[in-house]
Amino acid sequence: MQIRRSGYGYYLIILAAALSALLHVVSKPMLENSETTIEINPIVMAFLIYFICGIFFTPLVKNTHSISKFGRKDWIFIGLIGIAEVSALITYFYGLTTSTAVNASLFSNSEIIFALVIAMLVFRERLHIKECIPFTMIIIGMMIVPIGNDLYQNNFALHQLVTGDLLIILAGFLYAVDITLCKYLGDRFDVKKITQIVSFICAAVAISLIVVFQIPMDVDLMQLPGIFILSILGTGMSTLFFLMGMKIIGAVRTVLLYSTTSVFGVVFSGLILAETVTVADICSLALVLTGIFFLRNRLVEGNESINTDEKLIKSTNTSRKNKSSKKRRHMQKTSIMHIIEKNIVFQSWAGAG
Repeated sequence: MQIRRSGYGYYLIILAAALSALLHVVSKPMLENSETTIEINPIVMAFLIYFICGIFFTPLVKNTHSISKFGRKDWIFIGLIGIAEVSALITYFYGLTTSTAVNASLFSNSEIIFALVIAMLVFRERLHIKECIPFTMIIIGMMIVPIGNDLYQNNFALHQLVTGDLLIILAGFLYAVDITLCKYLGDRFDVKKITQIVSFICAAVAISLIVVFQIPMDVDLMQLPGIFILSILGTGMSTLFFLMGMKIIGAVRTVLLYSTTSVFGVVFSGLILAETVTVADICSLALVLTGIFFLRNRLVEGNESINTDEKLIKSTNTSRKNKSSKKRRHMQKTSIMHIIEKNIVFQSWAGAG
């Protein structure tokens, strides 16, 4: 029965990854001008996605904590999360207008790397040699190879395609800031409730930018189905399936399965948008997935080591109370593998990310 339940968890995470990949593919045509449809401004697109996503989560949070449970500090962090998240999505859309959906898919795991870098700076942790190798593989596959290939194709000139790539990577950094801020809310509140509130805050920030800069709300009726797909399937259902699957199989297994978002993105880009998938793209994808796989194995080893230490501390004699307290304080220092696990959990709060 447990094996069967775990199987459902795997299916849910893979489905969440496939739905999340729709963000790269479905939004790309709507951000470009064509003979049949008009070009949607990235800020307008972000507003519509977050507003619809907030409405989607509203019926799902009726029985959760009231907003009166949130303190002043909680609201400050929620506001900062909303600003970071909407900034990330708007930057991503501006980058996607000149980049390709294939490259956007390859960069889709960049927030993990940036979140780890931020965490290492904050907690002053260092990567071990076994962690440096997969970490380097991910960076090479996700950034150096795609950007290097684009530079080579454009005679090492800073072409619009390369500029778009850099904007998408910047969006990954902003999502990493978003993830880092989410950690400070802890497990005190329901994730669906946070997602709903953050979605409406993001929508409020986006509509404020629309009013200030007097951006026209030009949306074609033919584009509405695509917007609903992005909002409900690509964001809402993807986040919901992510949370359901993670409860069943845990964050450790989730990291490997959810990283297939980039695979689905590349496949969808080739099939739906007819974009060219090169050998360099396949090599990038292989490096990223292999690096994440090895990091996932290190995470499992780290969890087993921590669980062993916890059992030892519980069995410590009361006469060694001071020694065990010192060991417990040492354990509370956040290891790089714990940082990875926390970042995976809080990715589900990154809305459309």
